[in-house]
Amino acid sequence: MQRVKPQKSGVMPAASTSTAASSPGQPGLWQSMLDEIRDPAFRYGVKFGLAGVLAIFIALFLRLQNPTWALFTVFVLMIAQYVGAIGEKSFFRVVGTAVGGVIGYVLTASLEQQPFVFLVCVSSVVGFCTAMFGQSRYPYAFFLCGLTTVVVASNGLGNPDNSWTFMLWRVEEVVVGVIATLLVQSIFWPRYARLEFTANTRAAFADLRDCLIASGNVFLKGEKNSAIQQAEEFPARISGLRGLLDFGARESQFFRRRLSTYFEITICLSHIASAIVTIGEELPKASAYRDALGDAIEKLHRELERALDNLSQVHSTPSTRAAHRQAVNEAFEEVETKFFNLRSDSRYYQISSDEAMTLGTHVLALDDIRKEIHRAHDLLDSLPEDPTEVSKKMDDFVSPIPPPFWIRTGIKSAIAVAIALYLDDWLQPPGSSMFILGAWVFTSMNAASPGGQGDRRTFHYLAYNTMALILIAMILLLISPMLSSYAVMNIILFTWLFVWGYLSFKIRGVTIPMQMGMLLAVGILGLNGQEPVPFQAVAGLFFGIAFAQALASIIQRVLWPSLPQWELRARFVQYLRLCQRIVKEGPQALALWERARLALIPGEASVRIGVLTPPICPEGEQGFLLDYLHSLQRVGNQLFVTIGRLASSLPAEHAARGREFAARMEALLAEHLAAHEISMEKTTPLQIDDKPLAQLIEEVRTWVGEVRDWMRKNNHPVLESARILGLAGRYERASEDLLLAGERARRLRMPLYMGDYVL
Repeated sequence: MQRVKPQKSGVMPAASTSTAASSPGQPGLWQSMLDEIRDPAFRYGVKFGLAGVLAIFIALFLRLQNPTWALFTVFVLMIAQYVGAIGEKSFFRVVGTAVGGVIGYVLTASLEQQPFVFLVCVSSVVGFCTAMFGQSRYPYAFFLCGLTTVVVASNGLGNPDNSWTFMLWRVEEVVVGVIATLLVQSIFWPRYARLEFTANTRAAFADLRDCLIASGNVFLKGEKNSAIQQAEEFPARISGLRGLLDFGARESQFFRRRLSTYFEITICLSHIASAIVTIGEELPKASAYRDALGDAIEKLHRELERALDNLSQVHSTPSTRAAHRQAVNEAFEEVETKFFNLRSDSRYYQISSDEAMTLGTHVLALDDIRKEIHRAHDLLDSLPEDPTEVSKKMDDFVSPIPPPFWIRTGIKSAIAVAIALYLDDWLQPPGSSMFILGAWVFTSMNAASPGGQGDRRTFHYLAYNTMALILIAMILLLISPMLSSYAVMNIILFTWLFVWGYLSFKIRGVTIPMQMGMLLAVGILGLNGQEPVPFQAVAGLFFGIAFAQALASIIQRVLWPSLPQWELRARFVQYLRLCQRIVKEGPQALALWERARLALIPGEASVRIGVLTPPICPEGEQGFLLDYLHSLQRVGNQLFVTIGRLASSLPAEHAARGREFAARMEALLAEHLAAHEISMEKTTPLQIDDKPLAQLIEEVRTWVGEVRDWMRKNNHPVLESARILGLAGRYERASEDLLLAGERARRLRMPLYMGDYVL
């Protein structure tokens, strides 16, 4: 059997035949071309171009009034790259378009003569839809509802009684775009989330095996730890797997019926990664544990690594899993036996409590990994070949209520649309339809733009895009006669969409340049090159987009600007609040979407730290921020796998004292986390005395020594003893990491740049 290696989605196995015969002079030329064609980004670009061209062809064949909206539909749908996701987006796009069309028609036909009421109603609908687009289980239904309301309302201003025709045209054009996208995505190199979930899950088990190997080398050989960072980043990867689960459930009824089992497997992956994160200390060279337990622990590592490797295999079977499970259990029993035999060795009583907690933490982590591997085996073995039972309903991955960020974005979008409608009716600027649409697109979608810049460079983009628009307008004036040729129009359209798709393949979200490219493609097609294109039409396209971005830029920077330093602070505050909830209520109190946020926040914060370069912040501040982030991330990981487990593991003779120490420790941890939250929220120096927590750490160490002596004298079960020492060690590490985070927080100079409005 060969291990499955993670591959890029959509990449086919390389051809095994030699290319030398085809090209004797350049043996690698054809292979390079084949590799390029197999590149998923290349294929995505091709599919993007084909879908756009097909949508326009169908729209023109049916003589629809405005084929540009079919193209706009292709843009929105193709962002979701899986067949199942596109299927659902298509359904909700049609639903959202129909609902938005009805709302736009009713508001325009009945309220157009009452401007104030009309503007308030339209902007309220748009604002609500924008907020729900950012945080909803059905974002595209809300997105299209808001978009169609804007289009119908803006086009029906001059003739409100006839605005129903715009509603009907929009639905027809959206359906055409949906059909074209579904055909292309289903026929040409389709991507299925359920297949990628299986492959990526195997790859995740393989990567965890590599992390475990690296952590074992730290503990036994003192090598540099290369696994912690990779394991710390694993929660974000688990969130990606759960996204594939969500998409896969829409592709296959068979997969949907297994959904709860697959979801539990992702939990096993997450728990294994969390256990590996807690392994980070070397066992002292002269420790008596090395002679007595070193070989047994090394063997246990090997068996756990082999079991994880087996789970990464395509042909892992119940029989092979059972064999690995037995080998792991036997290795663990050997560790327990040797640990017990060590009690008769005089050196055992000379081992320090620090050494004992280091070993206990390591053994506890290995035991947690063993249990999760067994759990994964049970889950895989329970999968029936033809399941008929319906899986339990999964919790939502997002908050049921939009967070403040998206509520503010909804308000800004509502104001942008209201101002655009007012200016259009008052001044009637050139390119009015593109002006109103663009004002909403630039204001609403910039919130989801990746890169961490937020609104900071919005005026930079305004200047860059205006210059680009001037150049494009000049080119359009020169080539507009050529657009009357279907062949030329399709070549230009396909090339534009191919480049857009190729460059955006790996980007999550829509950047400002991508927004500009999307509006330009739709606008250029709307010029209708089958007829002579007047100068006024090209100028209208230019001014409409330019005015739209100018209006959006002003609103974005005046009302609640999304600056990277502010977004970073908001994520620190949210992470600290989640950690406080873990301490006070336990990790199980967090909803699924909150656990997802706990995993995703560190990655989002690091992206925003990456753009905080001088002169935005002082020299060296990036490093301080990253150090602080990593300290908090370790605290969160330790707390998630520790809180609530120590008291229940203690023997009855020490349970009361243990609960007291745990309560005191958790109270101080919560106090420190709250102080960090206040410091971040108010951008003030951290105000907390470290001495009580440091003193309590020493008290706990003394108490752990007493408990350890009692367990040795009373022959307490070895494995339970290791668990107790390991959990105590995790409490200690979480506390020490929080103290370290405090030291790093005091080095930050956030007041110098937190109020910066630099353009």
